[in-house]
Amino acid sequence: MAAVDHTLATTATAPARSIAATRDTVGRWLTAGAVANTLMAGTYVAFSAVVMPLLGTKDDADFVHSMQQINTNIENPLFFAVFTAALAAPAVAAWKLRKRGGGAAMRWAGAALALYTTTVLTTSGINVPLNEMLAAAGSTDPGKTRTDFETTWNIWNGIRAALSTAAAVAMVKAVRLHRRNRA
Repeated sequence: MAAVDHTLATTATAPARSIAATRDTVGRWLTAGAVANTLMAGTYVAFSAVVMPLLGTKDDADFVHSMQQINTNIENPLFFAVFTAALAAPAVAAWKLRKRGGGAAMRWAGAALALYTTTVLTTSGINVPLNEMLAAAGSTDPGKTRTDFETTWNIWNGIRAALSTAAAVAMVKAVRLHRRNRA
């Protein structure tokens, strides 16, 4: 009889362990999404608050050359890893939460995903083509190149900064709700 009781006790706690493991996995995806979105928001905000105002004080040739170098150097594995994680982690977390029945944490992760997806679309549809135009211009006619680039790029970078910041806030809210529901 003791062996049967032990088997029943082990069987009864196995689903509880499985649920706890799933919650921990979801928590890790939510946390990764919060960190990645915060890092991306920080990148865009830093460009809006520091990099572009500093470059704005330079003459046309220095502005164009500096921005060309920045665009070349920012394309690195670390940047692409964070850029991708900010999209993938909220998607995986929302999907895992949906499989468990949804809830408020899933809705906040979904909101972060929608906000950051808009950032990615803005980046690929506006900022990257402007960066490519800047690279193709080389050093010819820096005044025209700057005029064609600077204002539009700054406006849309500001929009990316706002969207990424909102995505980061949504992910932090999802993490907090998930943790509250675990307790």
